[in-house]
Amino acid sequence: MSQALVNRETLDELSAVIGPEKLAGIVERFLLGLAGAIEEGDRSPDDYGREAHTLVSMSGMLGCDALSQACRTVEEAATTGLDLTEPLAALRRLRDQTVLALQDLGAVMPRKDQPAITASSGASKVSTAPSGG
Repeated sequence: MSQALVNRETLDELSAVIGPEKLAGIVERFLLGLAGAIEEGDRSPDDYGREAHTLVSMSGMLGCDALSQACRTVEEAATTGLDLTEPLAALRRLRDQTVLALQDLGAVMPRKDQPAITASSGASKVSTAPSGG
């Protein structure tokens, strides 16, 4: 079963407000930060909670709703002292899948000379199947 990872309609709306070039730059910076986010290591639950908190808004703004929700779950678990093992594993899977989805989408995102794909054109969400095994 595939899961919608990026809401294209959200990206199109943002592009209409700030322009496709600025959006492409924001997505690129987000991808750079996301690629190394929530890594394993010598970190406290508070560290993971703060990092997840930082990602909640940006991922939501860019239409990465599942990732945003997973970040919120980690943030809440860290705040309440719950075990982070499963929430972090789920977040890392979604992070990796979202990076791939945004990279794939980057190849088709509108440029200055190309109109945006709108929800009415039938491409409001980019979906990918969860990665192997």
